[in-house]
Amino acid sequence: MPKMLLIPTESVNPRTKNLALSAPRQIAQMINAEDFNAARAVKKATPAIAKAIQTAADTFLRKGKIIFIGAGTSGRLGVLEAAECVPTFGTKPSQIVGIIAGGKKAMFRAQEGAEDNAEQGGKDIAKIARKADFVIGLTASGITPYVLGALKKAKQLQCQTALLACNPQADTQNADIFICLKTGPEALNGSTRMKAASATKMALNAISTGAMARAGKIYKNLMVDVQPTNQKLIKRCLRLIGTIAQTDEKTAEKYFHLSGKKVKTAVLMCVKNITKKQAELLLKKHRGFLEEALHEK
Repeated sequence: MPKMLLIPTESVNPRTKNLALSAPRQIAQMINAEDFNAARAVKKATPAIAKAIQTAADTFLRKGKIIFIGAGTSGRLGVLEAAECVPTFGTKPSQIVGIIAGGKKAMFRAQEGAEDNAEQGGKDIAKIARKADFVIGLTASGITPYVLGALKKAKQLQCQTALLACNPQADTQNADIFICLKTGPEALNGSTRMKAASATKMALNAISTGAMARAGKIYKNLMVDVQPTNQKLIKRCLRLIGTIAQTDEKTAEKYFHLSGKKVKTAVLMCVKNITKKQAELLLKKHRGFLEEALHEK
């Protein structure tokens, strides 16, 4: 039997065998029923996801890069995750990076042949990865040559590595952590932009958010390093300052501007009645952890 036929996401789903002959409501119900398996798959993979969270946090704290690399839908999800970390957590684009087979043009138009090039995967990783980095390969099938080539090169560079796939029989020889999302066959045979992609997005959300929590980028469940790049986010910053410092909007706005538009600095200035410089030094002392800085006597 050809290896491709053994991949769960390429198997025919008996529960949706009449998809093309079904009414719109039936189609919606069938697809929705399958989508529930994505969340279940992520739940079962939480031990491995937790390992990835800690590795990513340790990497970030020692100034290493977190690198997502994939092809097709998986690659796009990795690029999206990396891009969203900048406004959400105030990270630099160089700290959390997304790479997709075929380059930037593959984000908008499928470059299907690019995923077969293992050598290019290695080259792309070699351009950016160093020993201190954490490389996370993304491939629903678990056998995509581009991703496996990238992980092989990453191991040669002595990076920490992880493989996120939807196939229990994935090639894990170059992965320190294997995140297996057992989503099973898709509602539409082989279309991993569906259930497999949903599960991958959930896992990536958990990894990036968990890592940033462990790295001091979150206070309780609040995004205190959010970047005020538009009016919506400015208002969010003011609400955060008001909520944490337990002050009114006018006072929150005052400290927002005095702090250079930095939520954590503003909160410390307000709560402890200190200067911007003192607040910044306090945060630096506590590695950016607002909780620790607030409780220092």
